Amino acid sequence: MKTVQRPWDWWAYHYRVIHRTQIPGIGEWDEKLIELIVEALKLEPGDRVLDLASGSGVHARMLARQGMDVTGVDIAPSLVEYSRQQAAEHGLNSVEFRTGDMREIDYEDEFDAVLLLSGSFGFFDEDTNVDVLHRIARALKRKGGRVFIDVFDPAQMVVRPARRTWSHYGDGYGLRTTWWEPETCTYVSEFMFVDGDGVLNTAAGPERIRVYSLPEWRAMFNDVGLELTHALADTKLPLVAYDRDNYGNLVLVGEKK
Repeated sequence: MKTVQRPWDWWAYHYRVIHRTQIPGIGEWDEKLIELIVEALKLEPGDRVLDLASGSGVHARMLARQGMDVTGVDIAPSLVEYSRQQAAEHGLNSVEFRTGDMREIDYEDEFDAVLLLSGSFGFFDEDTNVDVLHRIARALKRKGGRVFIDVFDPAQMVVRPARRTWSHYGDGYGLRTTWWEPETCTYVSEFMFVDGDGVLNTAAGPERIRVYSLPEWRAMFNDVGLELTHALADTKLPLVAYDRDNYGNLVLVGEKK
């Protein structure tokens, strides 16, 4: 079998577009998430929103349809190009997409709200992760700027066994192997995909995401000038507080101090 090592940009498009569009119920899940975001952040038409790690751009486009002025930023050029094409096809003029690294965003006092969704936090070392959060805080308007971060729940990770999951999508079969490293509080994923031509597509290395507890998030928010207003246990309405009876997801809502 021929083996090809694919760059991250290939895998980004592979998962965020090809795989994502075939997830059962994903459209309904997106709609409920947007309802939660609008309610939790009290968004209104005309608000400026930064969707960081915007992926396929679906959430940015949904907010643009509701009258928000949205900027999507993603590190993968393939996803930015796809997002721009989709926005143009749907005639959306109030959303733009830019290629960028969350470690390098340099906005200041520009956005009413910043979103970071789908567990897209924790890719780097401790200092860099905190710096990313600091850049998010700096991007918010000084008066009334709000943040919405959807991350992995460490309580869910601790009880989740290592998994090897095969799934059929696109023109082939994907294998995703995941495990939890308790010594570093890190969620690790390895990817392989056998396409319709019998080629085994591999990644250069596993994806590693540092998963933070709620007390750690409170401390990080405080350190970068954010106030944590809600810790939620679900990605849909009504607002359900994250506590001993409700967990599995962790959604953080805050505002600039």
